[in-house]
Amino acid sequence: MTLGWPIAASQSGRLYLRLGFRTTGLIGAVPLLTGTALLTQTGPDSTPWQVAGCCVVIGLGMGLIASPSLIAAQSSVEWSERGVVTGANAFARSVGSAVGVAVFGALANAALSRSGVADGATPDAGQLASSVAPVFTAVLVCALVLSACVALIPHRPGPERRHS
Repeated sequence: MTLGWPIAASQSGRLYLRLGFRTTGLIGAVPLLTGTALLTQTGPDSTPWQVAGCCVVIGLGMGLIASPSLIAAQSSVEWSERGVVTGANAFARSVGSAVGVAVFGALANAALSRSGVADGATPDAGQLASSVAPVFTAVLVCALVLSACVALIPHRPGPERRHS
């Protein structure tokens, strides 16, 4: 994701100025959903490169969603409130990341314990693959919810506001 995200984010400005925020975000939803759907198809025979490829595709989608959604939020408020919107966006992303890691880790641990791995034992590749399968499915569900939210973004920014 650290490769795909900045590449797409650096190009998203050109797209959202020409096509609008929502359209750019919906274009980003395509690689996001594709990458997460492909990720759910990985298994014990998958190579690390297959997982990495899925993550690059997911990053491309996220790069086309994150920047336009932030700029859309900033464009919807007065200049004097843009710092609050930017801070709220950063805070929400941080909280979402922390909660996501905790929830996905709990899903993986629960699946691993169901597969019969004792505490402290080292799981084999099959047990590990089966423990991350619910995590990848949950990531796909989150990507679907994000894509639905992107569809609610205004197409273009509101009327330009003057400095107060």
